[in-house]
Amino acid sequence: MGRFTGDTKDPAVNVSTWFLLVTAALSVIFRLGTKYGSFRTLTNDDYLIVASLVFCIGQSVAVSMAVANGYGYHYSTLTPERFENMMKSQYAASLLYPLSLYFSKISLSCFIRNLTPKAKDHLVAYVVQISVSILALISLLGTAFQCSLPNAWDYYAGKCMNLAAWHYFMGAANILTDAMIVLQALYLIARIQTSRKRKLVFASIFLSRVIVILISIIELILVSQNFNTSDPSYSTWGITISIETIQCLSIVTACWAQLKPFLNMLKSNGLRIQGVDYRSTNNQTKWSTSRSGNNNPTESKYTRSGEHELMGMGAGQGNITTVSAARLSDEDSQSQSSQTGIIREVRTWVVSEEVEESEET
Repeated sequence: MGRFTGDTKDPAVNVSTWFLLVTAALSVIFRLGTKYGSFRTLTNDDYLIVASLVFCIGQSVAVSMAVANGYGYHYSTLTPERFENMMKSQYAASLLYPLSLYFSKISLSCFIRNLTPKAKDHLVAYVVQISVSILALISLLGTAFQCSLPNAWDYYAGKCMNLAAWHYFMGAANILTDAMIVLQALYLIARIQTSRKRKLVFASIFLSRVIVILISIIELILVSQNFNTSDPSYSTWGITISIETIQCLSIVTACWAQLKPFLNMLKSNGLRIQGVDYRSTNNQTKWSTSRSGNNNPTESKYTRSGEHELMGMGAGQGNITTVSAARLSDEDSQSQSSQTGIIREVRTWVVSEEVEESEET
C-alpha cells in the first residue's frame, strides 16, 4: 500500500472502501444473528438486506479493482490500457451501486410495513416501494447507457450524456427516496398509543436515516466542484468515498432498527413483526393453579406448561393473558371466603378463562 502523499489518493479510496464494506457486513451479520436468535426465523426484509450486501460487496470489489488499475493517480501517469481498465471497473461499480441502495431501502420499508397489519400503513408502504423501484430502474438503465455503445464505460473520450447532470439526478432521487422512508416510519410512530418520550425514542431509530441524506448532499457538492475535470482518475476521489459511505450507511441504518434493544422496545409497546411467532421464542414457564374445595392455599396444585402467560398471537393480533381458576363447590360458593370472583389482574389483553371442577369430598 502506498503512502498518503499529495500525488496519489489510492490509499484513501482503498482503505475507506474496505473499512466501510466490513462495517456494512458486520451490521448485516449482527442483524441476522439477533433476528434468528430471538425468533428462530428470518423474514423477507432480512433476505432483501442480504441481497443489498451482496451487491455492496461486488461494488466494493469493482472500486478496489479500479484503484489497482490507477484510480487515485493523476491521469498523466497512467497508460491508456490502465486507464481503460480503470474506467471498466468504475462502470461495473456504477451499475452495482443503485442495486445495493435499492435492496437496502426496500428492506427497511418492508420492515416498517411489517410492524403493523393496518391497511393505511400498508398503502403508504406500497407507495414508497413503488417509487423506490421506479427510480432505481431509471438509475440503473441511465447508468448502463450513459455513453454510446459499444464502449459504454468510456466517459473520457466517448460520446456521453451530461454526466454531471446525471449525478445530480441520482443524488436527488436518493435523497427523495430516503426521505420517503423516514416519513413512512414517522407516519406509523405518530399513531402509536404511547407516551411522547417513547415516540421520540422510536423516531430516533429511523431518523438515523437522515445521515444518509446528509452524505448525499455532500456528494452533490463534491460533484459540482470536481466532476468536470481533465484529471478524472485523481480529482473525483472524494466523490467515490462519499458514494461508498452512502452505500454503507444505507445498509447500516436498515439494520439499526433490528438490533435486540430496539426489537425489545418495539415488542414491549405492542408492535409485532408479521410472519414471526413470538410464542416459539419464549422460554419462560406458565404455572396454572387449581384449588380444591377446602380453599386452603397450601393445598393448591400447580401444573407446568411451556407457554408464558403473555404470549403473542402472531402479527397484529395482540396478546393473551390466560387466567386459570378453580370453581368451588356449591357449598363454598356461598361463603364470603370464596375466591371465585377475584380478578387477579386488569389489563387491556384478551382474557380466556379455564374452569376446573373440583372433586367433592
